[in-house]
Amino acid sequence: MAKPLIISDCDGVLLHFIAPFVDYLRDAHGLTLSMDSFALTGNVRRPDGTAVAPQEFPPLLDGFFADWMHNQNPIAGAADALDSLARDCDVVVLTNIADHHAARRTHELARLGMPYRVIGNRGGKGEPLKRLLDEFQPSTAIFIDDLPPNHTSVKAHADHVHRLHMVAEIEVRHLIPAAPDAHARHDDWPAMLSHIETILKG
Repeated sequence: MAKPLIISDCDGVLLHFIAPFVDYLRDAHGLTLSMDSFALTGNVRRPDGTAVAPQEFPPLLDGFFADWMHNQNPIAGAADALDSLARDCDVVVLTNIADHHAARRTHELARLGMPYRVIGNRGGKGEPLKRLLDEFQPSTAIFIDDLPPNHTSVKAHADHVHRLHMVAEIEVRHLIPAAPDAHARHDDWPAMLSHIETILKG
């Protein structure tokens, strides 16, 4: 019998990203992160205030996931909420992380009480989500992500999926407007879990 499928983002939804990334930039590279806008590229700065060039940013991000991922802490309530949902649902983590970091992320999430399948991705999440729907044939599908463009991508590929917007990190919450293509937004896991349980009850 088909089960519901929960497809969740990781950074900013299950794990804190901003604070450990700031620590990594400072301790490993002597850089700072300005949060004047919700953008990583262009907001990483040298001690003299000049911005790191866009082409220099991908190696920094890759270095963070290679060397600093173990410093990411879980978002409050995430592990308990997914554990509750996993009793009756399949759970997959769909994260924009390079494929060669996916195994490490799987290990780190499991270490923090979230032992779920991890799929690495680049760009919009609509296509990989559609492949998951084809694989699982779920009775209901729920997508959780912090970035509005990912909700737009999922809507374009699978409009029937319940799209739930979550910005769990306080540092960037005020910088990210409500996703126009999400059905609802909840920025903490107790409220998100309650909403999902309502959906699952029909």
